[in-house]
Amino acid sequence: MHSETGTLDAVEPFEFRMSLAFVRGFEPMSGQQDVDGDSITKAVMVDGQVVVFRVSEGRGARLDYRLFSSEPISEEAAKGMGARIAFFLSLDDDVGRFYSIAKEKDPKFYPLMESAWGLHHVKFLTFLEIASWALINQRIQRPIALRIKRSLTERFGASLEVDGKLYWAFPDGTRLKAATAAQLLETTRNQRITRRLLSLASSLDELDEGFLRTALFDKAKARLETVHGIGDWSSQFILFRGLGRMGKLQALNVKQLGKAIEAVYGSAKPLKEVNDAYGSWAGYWQLYLWASTMPGFRSP
Repeated sequence: MHSETGTLDAVEPFEFRMSLAFVRGFEPMSGQQDVDGDSITKAVMVDGQVVVFRVSEGRGARLDYRLFSSEPISEEAAKGMGARIAFFLSLDDDVGRFYSIAKEKDPKFYPLMESAWGLHHVKFLTFLEIASWALINQRIQRPIALRIKRSLTERFGASLEVDGKLYWAFPDGTRLKAATAAQLLETTRNQRITRRLLSLASSLDELDEGFLRTALFDKAKARLETVHGIGDWSSQFILFRGLGRMGKLQALNVKQLGKAIEAVYGSAKPLKEVNDAYGSWAGYWQLYLWASTMPGFRSP
């Protein structure tokens, strides 16, 4: 077993325990990592190599991480993994600006925000994972969607055992592109999802994660929607939950959060009011509402 270590700094305010609580409560990630005390251990594929990373709380807003692999980890791969972990945990997000807006303009929301103080956006680990989940999780029961995602991981991904536990990494683009239609259908047992995954695999070179992270929102959204099965809802979901596009809301998840919104405001909350108040931080408003529905964030 080969191993490398490193440290990462988060922009304060930051509480790693809030990140761990979010992961524990986020069902689409269930069973994909080990959250133990003050650490998270998870696997990812890097250039065809499975790397398991363990992140634990350091001093202040600093995190320590250790990488594990059955093969030597190059300096470039180790540096890339540090950047991947930081992006996964949104360590560079200056949520203090979001807090200032809430305190000044949204006093009803501020107490909810205080209950999750220091939470930064925890994303899906890779673009391919969030895009695949968006295609799978449409008009289908959640247990079936989770079964399909797990089957894809175990059929086309790879695993590594660390400290007596097996960690599975979701497949990378090379492995998904190599999967045949027959193999995908056998794995998903769903023709509609198979067609969508084939379209995603054939479009990966054109999608370009760097472009999707930085391009104007509408342009990034339009490029995603060239994939069969990615429409208005799923493109917004991918940009928000996978790529950290936390700006103005359109309609994403607001219906599902109706009860949480009513608990805070006593009635519905027009999106225009949210967007006007929070601007580029509107996505964080939604994220904190979402977190409030999870057991780890509920008041006793």
